[in-house]
Amino acid sequence: MGETAPASAEGSAAAPSSPAARPDVEISTLRDDRALRVWRHRGEGRRLVVCFSGVGRDRRRPPRLEFAKTASGAGRDHALYIADPRRSWLNAPGLIEDVVSLVEAEAAEVGATEVVAMGHSLGGFSALALGGFTQVDAALALSPQFSVDPAVVPDESRWMPFREQIETFRISDVRDVMADRTQHYIIFGAHARERAQSRLLRPAPNAHCFMLPGVRHDTVMRMFHAGILDEAAQLAFGRRTRRLRQVLAETLQGTQLAVPDAEGEA
Repeated sequence: MGETAPASAEGSAAAPSSPAARPDVEISTLRDDRALRVWRHRGEGRRLVVCFSGVGRDRRRPPRLEFAKTASGAGRDHALYIADPRRSWLNAPGLIEDVVSLVEAEAAEVGATEVVAMGHSLGGFSALALGGFTQVDAALALSPQFSVDPAVVPDESRWMPFREQIETFRISDVRDVMADRTQHYIIFGAHARERAQSRLLRPAPNAHCFMLPGVRHDTVMRMFHAGILDEAAQLAFGRRTRRLRQVLAETLQGTQLAVPDAEGEA
């Protein structure tokens, strides 16, 4: 199972083909049906990482597992990889309950004392949402959507074939379910193409927001080639905000958005 990175501004993903890019992470399939695709890696320690896949490169096929090495810490941590074949942004009937049941059962089985989540694009949306339904200590979202509901983002034109299939928006705006107890790390490209989503950024004491100049929807690709993707994930999982800010600034000229003060001024 190889590392994945977006290949276009629309959020498709491609895995490097080099054998050297494929980590030796043992992964088994737990479920693969029309409602969910779920894989497991059993690591060590007490951290469980829940990693959500994005839309995927081939829209005619279900999304595949993403971030095999990054999510598991090169195999060290327990990991649960989740993909939604319907690309529903967790709005499919009963889907969030299924996901929560899987996560809580896995956490109990491995004796996890810490649960973290991550994902890119649709996967980032899901990582931000998860803490609203079960305990999540930290979530890393790379170029996430905050909403795909036309009522919230009328200027968002991407992913329409999947968005049009959503009959009811149970999670119309992910900000409504982002849990106070979860530390959220959100990394966006500053390109205008991302503005329909990035304009919804609301920095807060538990929402650490970073912008990367000259970057579109390809945050993962840019971080991967800069050699910081794995480190950034571990820093977010460990809630090491200052060091993450330094790494992004030093490698990709990233900046952290200030948290507004009590009067609403940054």
